[in-house]
Amino acid sequence: MKFPKMYQIYNHDYSRENINNIETEFEREYEKVSIDPDRIKGKKVGIAVGSRGIDKIVPIVSQTVEKIKEAGGRPYVFGAMGSHGNGTAKGQREVLASLGITEEKVAAPILCSGDTEECGKTKRHGFTVYGNVLCREFDSVVLINRVKMHTDFEDVTESGVLKMMAIGIGNPRGCQNVHSLALKYGYGTVIRETAEFMSARLNVLFGVMITENAVHELSGIYLRKPEDFLETEKKLLEKVKKERMKLPADQIDVLIVDEMGKNISGSGMDTKVIGRVFVTGQSEPKIPQVTRIVVLHLTEESHGNAIGIGLADFSTKEVLDQIDFAATAKNAVASMAPAQGKIPCIEANDQEAIEAAIATAALEELGKAKIIRIKNTNNIEKLWVSEALYEELKNNPDIELLQEGQELQFDDNGHLEEFL
Repeated sequence: MKFPKMYQIYNHDYSRENINNIETEFEREYEKVSIDPDRIKGKKVGIAVGSRGIDKIVPIVSQTVEKIKEAGGRPYVFGAMGSHGNGTAKGQREVLASLGITEEKVAAPILCSGDTEECGKTKRHGFTVYGNVLCREFDSVVLINRVKMHTDFEDVTESGVLKMMAIGIGNPRGCQNVHSLALKYGYGTVIRETAEFMSARLNVLFGVMITENAVHELSGIYLRKPEDFLETEKKLLEKVKKERMKLPADQIDVLIVDEMGKNISGSGMDTKVIGRVFVTGQSEPKIPQVTRIVVLHLTEESHGNAIGIGLADFSTKEVLDQIDFAATAKNAVASMAPAQGKIPCIEANDQEAIEAAIATAALEELGKAKIIRIKNTNNIEKLWVSEALYEELKNNPDIELLQEGQELQFDDNGHLEEFL
């Protein structure tokens, strides 16, 4: 098959807001939140950290550890990631290490456990609440998480410290429970009500709420007390949604995704970017409309968890061989999204997978195919587009041409050249 020529472009249509001095910003926020040192002195404080690849997460965790120590407390970092890390202590520790969070780098002990206990029931709906057994050992807890759009639902609050309390700290059992209840009551309702219960039970000191700009650079650090979590998350999520980046076309014939993985998105690929959710009870995004999606690699940081591979139409034998089916199934069951764990059509290599996607995209003329190639769904400012699509975009002042049209290059084994 002769592939259409591809043009590399840079889409400048995004917010460039970012933080240069993390220490100064963190110090300013810590002073504003005004935590009574007596609540920390001599106390064992658990610092909850999740599984996401958040920009500058290591220095942010380190700053939090240092503040607890300065107040005379004993900080411990612990994994709060629901079913990720295969729901085991070993897996959680490996995920944290892959994010750079080790005892040496953050200067604090790291505790992990996949065990869960029932904590009680919420007042409003009587939801059963589960929590990591490690929380028994702490006098109080600090939460660190990014406020962002969730890949499986839309609401006034989505991913953030509220979700961390409801799902992350809930470990696999709590994670599955929340997702199951959400099918009936809605994610927002279940997460917020469960988080309200857990906030009191955990004796939360404060939350470190992080935002990133459209190219996933740290753009904000906000330290807040539990009573301010809800309103702060609402405002931050609204800001994130307004500034988010999209693919430069609403109608796409073939989307080539060089890599997917848990460190990129909870569903391997950001569902809002690719326009597919595949979760029972949740509506599919109206845009973009993508006829065929090809995934070429699974990131090493995923540790074999290929949740989200079911969002693709085609992938490769290489990806198939990397999949930890137990970890993927556990994540798919816990998140009530079995369709996201299904295996797409598997081809021998990148070239055959892309050819199959183009062949099944109902194209009348190959020369008019609208094809986009991205590194991953977190990096969509620099991308390759087919000639037909470039012709539509070239007069847009936000679009900068980086490389003139050239054909996709494959080696003798059918592997696509590395994304530049």
